[in-house]
Amino acid sequence: MFYTFLKKVIKIKEIRCKKCNQLLLMADEVKGEIKCPRCKQINKLDYSKDRA
Repeated sequence: MFYTFLKKVIKIKEIRCKKCNQLLLMADEVKGEIKCPRCKQINKLDYSKDRA
């Protein structure tokens, strides 16, 4: 038996606050809201995977 393992590259994006540029999270796909702990700004996120 031969097993073939596919190596998949995941492109992780840095999600930063729009007001103070604080790094909030690093993710591949995000949909929702996150509150910045520094400036208390609520950031609405919608980063979906690109269709190929």
